[in-house]
This record gives sequence, structure tokens and C-alpha cells, in this order.
Amino acid sequence: MNNLKISLVPNRKKIKENDIELWPTFDEMSLTEKTKKIYNLRKKGVYLYVAGASDEKFRDEIGLSKKQIYRLITERCIQIHPDGKIYGWRGLIPNINLKKYTRIKQFTDNSNDYSGILNFIFENNPTLKEKFDSRILKSPSKKRITSLNINKKDLWKWLLTEFKLLGFEVRNEWPFNTQYKGYITIIKYINKIRLENPEKTIKINSEDSFRKIIAGDGVNRPVTYPFNRVEMDAHKIDGRFCILIPDLYGNNIPTIIHRIWVIVLIDVFSRAVLGYHISYNKEVTQEDTLKAIRKSLSVWIPKKISLIGMSYKEKAGFPSSISEKFVGVGWDETCVDGAMAENSHLIEKVLNEVVESKLISPKSSLQNYTKRNSKDDRPYIESFFKQLAANGFQRLNNTTGKDHQSIVGRNPEEIALQGQFQVEYAEELIDVIIANYNATPHTGLNYQTPLEFLEKMAEKNLNNLRYVSSLKIQNILSYRKKCKVNGDIKKGRAPFVHFAGARYTNEILRQRYDLVGKYIWVINHIENDSRIALSSTLQGDSLGILRVGPPWDKLPHSLYVRKIINTAKYKKILDFSNNNDAISTFLNYCETNTKLPIHPAYLEARRILIENAEEQIGESILERAKDNYKQKNSKSKTIKNKRNEISEAKQIPIEEDIYLEDLPKRRKVRQ
Repeated sequence: MNNLKISLVPNRKKIKENDIELWPTFDEMSLTEKTKKIYNLRKKGVYLYVAGASDEKFRDEIGLSKKQIYRLITERCIQIHPDGKIYGWRGLIPNINLKKYTRIKQFTDNSNDYSGILNFIFENNPTLKEKFDSRILKSPSKKRITSLNINKKDLWKWLLTEFKLLGFEVRNEWPFNTQYKGYITIIKYINKIRLENPEKTIKINSEDSFRKIIAGDGVNRPVTYPFNRVEMDAHKIDGRFCILIPDLYGNNIPTIIHRIWVIVLIDVFSRAVLGYHISYNKEVTQEDTLKAIRKSLSVWIPKKISLIGMSYKEKAGFPSSISEKFVGVGWDETCVDGAMAENSHLIEKVLNEVVESKLISPKSSLQNYTKRNSKDDRPYIESFFKQLAANGFQRLNNTTGKDHQSIVGRNPEEIALQGQFQVEYAEELIDVIIANYNATPHTGLNYQTPLEFLEKMAEKNLNNLRYVSSLKIQNILSYRKKCKVNGDIKKGRAPFVHFAGARYTNEILRQRYDLVGKYIWVINHIENDSRIALSSTLQGDSLGILRVGPPWDKLPHSLYVRKIINTAKYKKILDFSNNNDAISTFLNYCETNTKLPIHPAYLEARRILIENAEEQIGESILERAKDNYKQKNSKSKTIKNKRNEISEAKQIPIEEDIYLEDLPKRRKVRQ
């Protein structure tokens, strides 16, 4: 070491003024007066060194030599800081250790000074250090059964075992010659290694926390105007509900519905919910997603509420209900998670071509900043779902709760059956909760409601509102297919087409024998009525409206319902040999086999028939049931009052099940 001479000649490494101007800075006002005085002298010395001042000028102005300033620059200022940059001006702060502790004094058998001994052992056994560091940062395996989280005590025991294999215990060396066998020293080393590797440490403790730390926080993609970005996701309602199925005797049998999904679109800028759709499928489909998108672009119509105690707030609703200028407004970006229903090619195509929105998802190679199942990728819609559960369904006694402990002592299915809490009531409750949310003051909007904030900010950004044509909105759920025209002029078979598992034709097509063997376009343009379909040649010439043939021609239905019924037919579950109506046969089968789980297609068929009946009758079935219920209660109260008056006058006990209005006239006269 004495033979090695290190040249400290200042001109050997020339530092320019431009270099120090790029040095990282810090808050100099945070220094104490004593520390700040030393720092200012050193800082002035750096500027003198860059200017090429003489050693005499250094000593006269700052009291330090030129060699001392050179060592401050080379040994402190240009060294690497833990943040990845050089220390810069931070290296001039006195009493800050830049180098790790390294023991110079050799260990002796009689010495009780063990400072730095663990690092000394690891320097002489690098393989052991590598194995121990790897074990400290090891995360639980996803494929094999391992310990969920190796605690620090187990790591200490493992290292002691390795020391024994190296002969430390036999030679009575550290840590076996201490009272706690190096426990405190080893634990400090474990903490240091984990602090130096924060991402791996977070992954050890929680996989969800790791997803959170790598998720984007939105800082580099701000939202500056309404309808700039929309978050879309699906949420399973935490509850059990039932439907009433009629039997052969005219009674209604309550049957449990296990899953209700709600797909929601929320505007990030205003926090306003644009629209939603309710699905009864086992999993959310791309058709459900398309329905939610279409409802977000269409006018919202409030429901007729039959639930007692539930009502819309004043000014409750959706953006499309407060002003016509929000009807059909498109948005720029759609942020989703990795669910297949939201990342399908059809969804991306509709968003790009109809809404003119860019799909941002974890599966996108261009916009891959979101991570699947991380709430921090879509914080606003996840926060909304939390409110939907906490302020709505989790407050009911038929809720399944947020975890398995929430239903201890309760049977949500039995409560739903006994109380006959039907899915129609759940639909009303969801509509009221979401509409009222849009009219509730929001802390993130300076206590303005989402609708108020949206309307106020939209006035300033009217030029940024982009509208989707009503024709495109209507065709979001349309289904188009090339179909071959069948027929035979020799056998007298009029032309027809097979479309979606059924036979279609009309008077125009029946006369077009020239199209036999060729293809035409068939379009299902009405979502809830597949009995009719548009048709045209490949050149675009209209062929009129096609009508479906038996057994699909009597009751309205969707293509989804028809697909399920055809599947049941091919499996020999349903039989249409007597030209029975397919929809009626399917409904009768579901209603006579109540032990089987309710199929979502049955709920879809019921909903379509109810909506079709309401359009023709003009009055909601639930509304009529509510009126009948009120009349029955009013009648019951009147009868009870009369019975009480009679009982008090004559002191005669009257049975609770007797209704005076229903008794024969002779008995009424006697009483």
C-alpha cells in the first residue's frame, strides 16, 4: 500500500462549470446554521476549483486547500446516490456517510468486538451470501405448495444451520460464542436487504400490494375535459334473489337466481355514471358489454318504482336525462381490465368504428399500462362499486356480504325465498342507487354532484363534445350475416334462407328464383324481436323485411334465446314435432322443472315478453301488483277496524282469518 502512489493533481480530471450546473440540488434551507456555514464554504470552494483559482486564494477565502476541495468532488460529489443519480451538491453536506462500513481490524479469538463481522463472513463466503439474499427475497410459489411467507426467525435459524456446516460451532466462532447467537445482527441484515429491494419485499408480503405498486397512477395521462376517458367494468351483486314461476295449479313458486351482474361505464372527469346494464348470465358476455355501451349513448328512462321506501332524489338521473346535449356523446378512451368480454375483437371494433374510442386494456400492446385485477388501474369505477355494495345490497338481510363471515347466522337464500325478494325489485334498486349517486355531492368535486359538475364543465368544452349518430347507436347490437338462398324452381320450392337457426322468407324473396344458390345479406336489426330481419343483395339492393317461419313466428325473442332453445332441441331436451311454439315450449319446460337451476335464457325470454306486453297494454305488471297489494292492505285494515269495534262492543273473540266482506249476506245480518 505504501508503494502505491495516487496522484491528486487537480488538472488530471478537469471539471467544467457546465458540469456542476447539472448537479442534483436539495433544499439548502433545511440545514442548521452550523451545517449551512460549512456547506457554503465547501460550495464556494467548488466554484473556485472550477474557475482554476490558486491554492493561496483557496486558503484566504474559505480556509481549505485546493486538494481538500478536489477530494470532496471526487470522493463525494460524483459518487452514486441510492436514487441512481450522483450526489452532486448533496455530497458537500458534512457528517453524511457515503461509504458502507468496512472493518479493517482483524478479528482475534480473545476480542469481544464483533463490529462488521457478518459482512466479513459474507465477503469470505460469497456463495453463502448469494443463497441467503435469495432466500430473504423469495416470494411464495404459485405452482408448488410452499410456505406463504418465511419470517425472519426462520431465516435466522437457516443461516445458523449453514454456519454449523461451515464449522463455526465446532470452532466456537461467532455467532455461537454470543448470548443470542447473532440474532440482532442477522435481523438487521435481513431488514437492510429487503429495504434495498422494495418491489420484491412487497411481493413477499402481498401479491395484491405488488400489483398495486406496479400499476399506473394516471400522473402521465391526465384527464382534462368531460368524456376524455371512461372506465368500464362489471360487478357481481352481493345478494340472493328469486323469481316467481307459475305451476300447473296457478300458484307461484319462488326460485333462486344466483348471479346478477351489473356492467357500468363511468366518466373519469366528472365521476358521472353514463349508463349500465344488468345481466343474469354466469359470466359477462360481449353482448352484455355492447348493451351497456348502447345504454350509455341512449336516453335514460326512469323506472316505475314498486319497492316501498325507495324513490329517486331530486335531480337524480343520468347525463342523457338532464340535457339533450349529452345524448349520444362519444368518448375518447375506454379503460377496462383483462376480462375476455371487454377485450374481444367485436368490442374493440365497435368502440373504434362507432364510438371512435380507443380501447385501453392490459392485453393491448400499445396501451399496456393497466394490470389485470388491480383496483388502482380503474380507481373511480372500483370506488363506485364499493359504494354500490356498502350503501345498497350489503345493507339488506338477503346479502351474501363481502366475505364468508358476513353470512354467519343467516341464510340469504332462505330469506330471499321467504321474503320473495324478486329480481325485478333488484333492478329497481340498482336503478335508484345509480341515479341517486349521480345527484349526490362528491368530495372529489368540491361537493358538487357529478351531474352538476358535468353540466358546468361541458359548457366550457362544448367544442370537445363529439356525437355518435343515432343510426350507429341503433346498429350496435345488430347481427349481420351472409346467407345462401335455397330453393328449387323445378320442385316448386320458393326461395328462402337459413339465418340463426331458423327459416326466413317474404313475398319479394319468394319471387327471386334468380338468387337461388347465391348469397344475400340478412340483418337482425331489432334486438328483442328476431321474428323479422332486414335483407339485401350483396350489391345493397333491398329485399324487404324477412319473416321467420314456425315454430319461431308467434312470440318475440332474441337470437340468444333462440340459440339456447336450439341447443336444447339438438340434445333431445325439447320437442317441436307438433309444430308447438318454440318459446312457449321452452318456458313450459323451465316452469315444470323447477328443481333445475334457472337458465339465463329463461329470464331473458320473460323480460322480452313482459316488455312486449307493457308496450301493448301500457301498464307495468309490477305497478298493477303494487296497486292490488295496496288495495288488499287497505281492505284488511278496514276489516280489522270493523272486527275490533264489534269485539269491543260484544266482547266476542273473532278469528283472524275471517273477512266480513267475504261472508254470505245472511251471516253478515246476524252479526
